[in-house]
Amino acid sequence: MTDYVKTYPCPSCNAQASGRGHLCHPSNPGLPYVCEFCKKTVSNARHVCNSMLDNMEYVCKKCGRVAVYDSQLCEPVPVDED
Repeated sequence: MTDYVKTYPCPSCNAQASGRGHLCHPSNPGLPYVCEFCKKTVSNARHVCNSMLDNMEYVCKKCGRVAVYDSQLCEPVPVDED
């Protein structure tokens, strides 16, 4: 099942990605926010916690970034895909 999040165009490459640190030049809208995994209020757009790492399921074929949801990446593939 895919979870959809609001997406934004990257000002550098124009790719669509979610707004919390998944752009080449992340913007600050929506900061601070409560992390859905560790439940802490964070101000870093690129926040990654241990709980989030345990749930990483996708990697971007374009940049190599990993994410919990495929909707957070430009060209997602499952981590375990060869």
